[in-house]
Amino acid sequence: MTDLAYRATGRFWAELAACGVTEVVVSPGSRSTPLAVAARNQEGLRVTVQLDERVGGFCALGMAKASGRPVALVCTSGTAAANYLPAVVEAHHSGVPLVVCTADRPPEHRDAGAGQTIDQVKLYGDHVRWYAEAPCDLDEPDYFARLAVRAATTAGAGPNPGPVHLNWPFRKPLEPQGPIPRLSSSVGRPVVPVRPLVDADVEAVSRLAGRRGLIVSGALDVDDAGATAIVVFAEAAGWPVVADAGSQLRGRGPLVLDGAEWVVGLADLAPDVLVRIGGPPSNRAVIEFMESCPAPDRLLVDPRRRWEDPSFGWTDALASDPVALLGAASARMGSADDSWAVSWIEAADDAWDRMEEALGSAKLLEPLLAATLLRELPPEVAVYASSSMPVRDVTSFWPPDALPRRVLVNRGANGIDGVVSSALGAALALDQRVAVLVGDVALLHDIGGLLAASLSGADLIVIVPNNDGGGIFSLLPVVDGGSEVHFEELFHTPHGVSLGNLANGLGVNHCRVEQADELADAVAKASGVTVIEVPIDHDAAMKQRHQLSDLTE
Repeated sequence: MTDLAYRATGRFWAELAACGVTEVVVSPGSRSTPLAVAARNQEGLRVTVQLDERVGGFCALGMAKASGRPVALVCTSGTAAANYLPAVVEAHHSGVPLVVCTADRPPEHRDAGAGQTIDQVKLYGDHVRWYAEAPCDLDEPDYFARLAVRAATTAGAGPNPGPVHLNWPFRKPLEPQGPIPRLSSSVGRPVVPVRPLVDADVEAVSRLAGRRGLIVSGALDVDDAGATAIVVFAEAAGWPVVADAGSQLRGRGPLVLDGAEWVVGLADLAPDVLVRIGGPPSNRAVIEFMESCPAPDRLLVDPRRRWEDPSFGWTDALASDPVALLGAASARMGSADDSWAVSWIEAADDAWDRMEEALGSAKLLEPLLAATLLRELPPEVAVYASSSMPVRDVTSFWPPDALPRRVLVNRGANGIDGVVSSALGAALALDQRVAVLVGDVALLHDIGGLLAASLSGADLIVIVPNNDGGGIFSLLPVVDGGSEVHFEELFHTPHGVSLGNLANGLGVNHCRVEQADELADAVAKASGVTVIEVPIDHDAAMKQRHQLSDLTE
């Protein structure tokens, strides 16, 4: 039985590697022994060990998001598998390809009081693209080859990538009884057709040329060539672009507006055509603008057919890749009148000038922190921005003189969990420095990720604006309830944790900065895993945010 287990798992990993998978994240356990050992012995796979399955899940998520290729996960049975759920949910909603392999007890052990045995059948419910349970009968190696090919292609090919779940019940003995077989691929990766660009979609966009249009982009995973194609379309159409930091479009010319969310509500800037690409935007002002926009033509470019628009305010949804669609449409357009775009550029520039003047005379709070990071980090350093305030600050306070850079975000489920672990995965996959901007509560939520980064030897800068609690809640109406709603206890949740002591205990570097020039210097000197803590006066930060909003009204 053991030899059969290693032939089955060996065939699986050989085929998965042939399908382009190169990274496997393993957490230690007994029942997963055949999967872990066979993966470690498979040529072409790099196995990364993470002690904590929750950290491992988000590490794999960051790897897959950064590389664009499926990443495999391996854990033992029981609650180990349950700890993958948050990462699986995020991968499902943000379209990140994962192959989740959970070891399990055989059927006769289930519901019989056996240790580390829970119901793992379809454990992740509808949060996966596909589920399969491997058979306990392991003497059909071709099945495991097909299992690998289908898992890899379902996770990573086509217009709707995401996680798949494979449950592996193993009977004892689990350890190899002889030499571990080294197998090679015999099936190969099949060609999975991707939906071709439909000419009707191209025509639907190109016919709108000459009208006053606006492009809004949320999180979007495109490379430099893809981002350039989108900007070329905007230039051909004469349409300005309101883009989140995670769109990969910021810093790519004057049509990609900085400070745009401060002017989207101006009446004289109402567009006739609204096109949204990527995920939903993170900024509330932009969301409210889209919901109330009276444009007669509102197009949602939705290649995954996910209908990611809670207001359902679109006149048409085009199931095309935005890069291919806009690239093809720009080829059919002539030169556009730039007066419409210039009016947006001038309004956004004016808003940004007023904000920058205010920031230049201010202490180092979150807005100036975000702007300073984007200016001072080398452009080749990717930024992983946490949900909550960091992703909004990087979007809102991206300065006009900042160069383009890759910005990664977990905006599928918008949770603050696993941010450091995700950034660690990105650093390992890219084999280069990554800077993660994460609030103090989100950091404390992922201490295991900081420990994993310390053990990994990765090059990771962790920038933490520390306002001693959940600052974002002070921007919500519940803050007006004060003591009646027990605001400090239930929402702000001050913790009083010394991040310096915490970092030192985990074996990572730590420094504390309070001025913008100190932050720039700390970023330049950081090496290995470094926590840069910026103490934030919570009341002063809230006051500044309100003042900045008043500047643009």
